[in-house]
Amino acid sequence: MTGLALTLREAGIDLGLADRIVGTSAGAVVGSVLAGDGDLARLVAPRSDGAAPINFDLVRFGEILGILATPGVSPAEARRLAGVRVTELAVEDPEVHLGRIRPLVGTSEWSDRDLLVTTIDIGTGELRAWSRADGVPLDVAVTASTAVPGIFPAIPIQGREYFDGGMRSPINADLAAGFDLVVIIEPLANVFPRIPEDGELGGAATISVVPDAEMVAAVGVDFFSPHLLEPAYEAGVRQAAEVAVQLKELWPTR
Repeated sequence: MTGLALTLREAGIDLGLADRIVGTSAGAVVGSVLAGDGDLARLVAPRSDGAAPINFDLVRFGEILGILATPGVSPAEARRLAGVRVTELAVEDPEVHLGRIRPLVGTSEWSDRDLLVTTIDIGTGELRAWSRADGVPLDVAVTASTAVPGIFPAIPIQGREYFDGGMRSPINADLAAGFDLVVIIEPLANVFPRIPEDGELGGAATISVVPDAEMVAAVGVDFFSPHLLEPAYEAGVRQAAEVAVQLKELWPTR
């Protein structure tokens, strides 16, 4: 996402000028920086802030995915059950994950742009999309959106706890319903399928950016490996040329 957005910006197409930005999981990090006209390049710079290493336990993550796929229960109830298990696992203190994400977001202040950051309320399993109107620090909302259950802890906000909005949908595109054009960037489209609600866009034209074959081959199953940073960035740079052609006559300019 960063490689794509940076390269498009160099071509005169600033994704941050969208009328609405919907950020889910890692997309919440990139979206928050775009919305604030921040420095995208720092998202791919080597970390020097002492961020805690990520313990990606595939078995534990697989257990959560199994709960989410529980037959015979509604998606929201499955997410609630996953939330119960997340609480039991207590993988780390929420402050540890906040320490990872805060430097990436770079601010606790929301910009004036229409940014939605998606999370799941672990007590109900329902989607909760945060905006500047909610009075929640931006970096806290984004941290909750990136809190992949089973890998990171749920994040407390206003007396409740929340995890990754991607557990409802990897893109939550229906939050962009009502706009004329929706650009959907889904770097793990080959792994996590859309939900029916993602198609409920009110007839909007859509441009969808999914990983190319080279990126798919590079990712494998360890989504958090630091070795993926370079090939993922390069994939975004590669694909930006095609997206620029699609957006050239459609996208606003400053």
